[in-house]
Amino acid sequence: MDLSRAKYILPNLFTLSSVVAGMYSIQLSTTATDVNEMTMAAWLVFVSMVCDTFDGRVARLTRTESEFGVQLDSLADAISFGVAPAFLLYNWGLSELGLLGLLVSCVYTAGTVMRLARFNVMANQSEGPSRYFLGLPSPLAAGMVASLVLAHVSFSGQISTGASGSVAAAALLLGGLMVSNVRYRTFKDVKFRGPAALVLVLALASVTALAVVYEASVALVMVTAVYIVVGLCGGLLDLGRNVLGVSEDETEDDSLMGEFRDSER
Repeated sequence: MDLSRAKYILPNLFTLSSVVAGMYSIQLSTTATDVNEMTMAAWLVFVSMVCDTFDGRVARLTRTESEFGVQLDSLADAISFGVAPAFLLYNWGLSELGLLGLLVSCVYTAGTVMRLARFNVMANQSEGPSRYFLGLPSPLAAGMVASLVLAHVSFSGQISTGASGSVAAAALLLGGLMVSNVRYRTFKDVKFRGPAALVLVLALASVTALAVVYEASVALVMVTAVYIVVGLCGGLLDLGRNVLGVSEDETEDDSLMGEFRDSER
């Protein structure tokens, strides 16, 4: 066996593990009869997120990055962060709406797939990492869905919610944000020392306190919600600049295209 080729298998194993976790989540959320099964279905989305985080890093560490790996990662993300969260949304809070609930779930999946397609089309235009993601990253949108499900089942003890309208609104918002031009910080340019280090420590302490006092799921919801809201506020500021005709920093604009290379890996 050619070991120089065998090392290419490792990062792809992480990618395929993400798919397995996503498929298992779909199966559990569809057939769940108790809180434990629905909880596991939600946590499996986070397992997919961990696998997705490591596949790209392992590829870079082992110098096994390839076009095949990039394409495989995008296809895996469509299942793990597009289809699996959509099934969670439907089985948790949209099934009462019938066909309309199914269509809303499809909108969420469509948003994920369109974001991945945009990534594939524009990846070759990237010159390196950027300070921004263009649109809400699909793993974070999936994490928000899973966090909401976990928080609900933890406090209510029920595997479904009667707030179908609110769930539908959340699904449409997340799907829309993924294909929007709202920019979200990657924090790749932040040097965690001085004031930035203090902010990081305070943030971690706040998250830990929320997890201890309430539930880990509540902390996850709060962290993701803050990230989404901050991005939306930035988008509103950008809209205001465009309306007023105020030009932005050119270096910030030029860096926007660089988000595509590492946005999903």
